Amino acid sequence: MNITATLFGQMITFVIFVWFIKAYLWEPLTQAMEDRTNKISEGLASAELGEKRIEEANIEYNKIVEEAKQKASDVISMAQQQSGLMIDDAKSTSKKEADKIISLSNQQITQDVNIAKDQLRNDISRIAVECAEKIIKAEINEEIHKAIFDDALKELK
Repeated sequence: MNITATLFGQMITFVIFVWFIKAYLWEPLTQAMEDRTNKISEGLASAELGEKRIEEANIEYNKIVEEAKQKASDVISMAQQQSGLMIDDAKSTSKKEADKIISLSNQQITQDVNIAKDQLRNDISRIAVECAEKIIKAEINEEIHKAIFDDALKELK
């Protein structure tokens, strides 16, 4: 019978122990576990939100980088076009200047040739007149001399 009384005593002690825990400790323990569960849930939600924000930031970053690459490509393309236009303009200007210099040189050459021709005509005319004077002094035959002189003038022209 001792075992039954001991067993009965342990059961009463256990019930008192359970009642004591339920009355004084159960509520704070469940509250602490619930708070811990809420903190863990909030932490997981924050982590998921953080991951989502990181993904959005990566997408935005990639978009900005792509736009920057496109703008850089556009700027380079525009610079190449402008340099091509500048080169074409410089070529055109230099061609015009070269043509102008060639034209002026040709005009100068033509003018120098005409001056030389005029000088040569004057010299030939002077020589012809001197020769004619000598011929006339030596021999006076007007018709022959006039024909010779006219032929010489025709040849000069």
